[in-house]
Amino acid sequence: MRSLVLCLLTVVAFGSCLKLPSSFKKCDRKRTDFNQCLSDAIYGALKILDKPLPSHGLPSLYDIEFPDEVATIGNRTYGLLQTYYRPRCIGLSKPENINAKLEFGPLTSTLTIEATYSQLTVETGFEAQGTIVLLPVNVVTPFEYTLVNPTYTFTFELEEYEKGTTYFRVIDSKLDMQAHGLKLDYKQLFSNKILNDEFNSAMNVKWREIFALSKSIDEDVFAPLFGTIVNGFLKRVPVADLFDG
Repeated sequence: MRSLVLCLLTVVAFGSCLKLPSSFKKCDRKRTDFNQCLSDAIYGALKILDKPLPSHGLPSLYDIEFPDEVATIGNRTYGLLQTYYRPRCIGLSKPENINAKLEFGPLTSTLTIEATYSQLTVETGFEAQGTIVLLPVNVVTPFEYTLVNPTYTFTFELEEYEKGTTYFRVIDSKLDMQAHGLKLDYKQLFSNKILNDEFNSAMNVKWREIFALSKSIDEDVFAPLFGTIVNGFLKRVPVADLFDG
């Protein structure tokens, strides 16, 4: 009864009394195999997140939409103004492998998660105004690209703070994306289906160049968004409930 009262008082005072779900693996930071345990724990957690876990601030990572996000490339005066909006990432809860490490420091700690996949798909809305080789373009169409055998490496810088007990929060996040292939599909860029298909085929032949151009834009867009997701979880679960030791 005393622990229940204490928990209720903590909820009132600090807004949180959550522990890890029983399905989440807990690791001992003092063990030499801590990072391997952490890798297994994150792998298992991602598998669970086919469905959202709202009590812990976690959305489904199988199909996650960022409705407020917009990226703009180019301009209509000298070529083509392109706007990509409302991206949806599909497949993040289905990693083939996870390698994670957490380096604890006196001021900040660094969490690195390297996740490999067979494929990941991003769907967005797409608008374009301008010209392609003198052909006028003014179009709104769905757009989809699929990364083949990608590796996403997330880096989160964490700091501890006190709110009745010790918590982590993300103060910086980075993302590095690598892939062995890229398939692009502008669904209705041109009304002529043959022309549309030929355009997509020509773009896919040049996937390496396109990936090199778009990589930094995607990384800059998605890194802070995933930092926000991780923060939503960390502010609900004390460090002592994340790790032993």
